[in-house]
This record gives sequence, structure tokens and C-alpha cells, in this order.
Amino acid sequence: MAALTAEPGERTVEESLTDIARRAALFYADAMPLAASLFAEPVLLGRHREGVREIGAGPHVVLDALEGRLVRERDAGRLRDGADPRAAASLLLGACFQRAFFLHFSGAEVVQPVEEFAPAIARTLWAAIS
Repeated sequence: MAALTAEPGERTVEESLTDIARRAALFYADAMPLAASLFAEPVLLGRHREGVREIGAGPHVVLDALEGRLVRERDAGRLRDGADPRAAASLLLGACFQRAFFLHFSGAEVVQPVEEFAPAIARTLWAAIS
């Protein structure tokens, strides 16, 4: 969350996006088994959802934080005017989540190592929003 809530700094946006993508990919890979078990049990998922809401957390918090970070980058003149921070945040986090799904479903041999994946996702996203 610290990387998501940080103000634009000396690092380039692409470097920041690479770091965020790496952290998100690793987090989702770790969280995927727990998430799968929650979705397998609707009552448990409902209780978990309620508990997460009570403490003001949930998957949307990360999306909102990354969107906010990209809005600040845009306001600092580091993103192009027509860039959509919400869509960009969704694309980055969605790619990280999909990688985690493939990692657990198909195995490590079919996914790009995170050291290659994160900069590739960041570079591609940056090309669209810069």
C-alpha cells in the first residue's frame, strides 16, 4: 500500500508501475489458494465479505489506491491528458491476478517469471498512458 499511496517522486512512472506489478503479482499468487477456498464455500465467502467490509478493507481498496496514485501522476503532468487512471489500474491489477490464476491452475512452467512479467506489464501499460 505504501507504493500505491506514495506521491510522484524521483522514480519514473514506469519504474513505479514495475514495482507495483511485481508486488501485486506476488501477493495475488500467495492469496489465490485462500481466495479459491472462499469462493468454493458461499457461506464462508459471505462471512468473509462482511468481515472485510466491517474493517474497511477489500480488493477494491488496492484498485482505488492505484487509481489515486495514477491520478496524482496525471496531475503532476506525468501521464497524458486522456489517460484513464481507473482503467489503467484495472489493467495492471487484472493482469497480475490472471498471472496468479495461471500459476496455480497450470503451473509455474506456463507463466512468465515475475522478474520478466512485472516490467513487461509496466512497460506496456506505460506505453498506453504516457
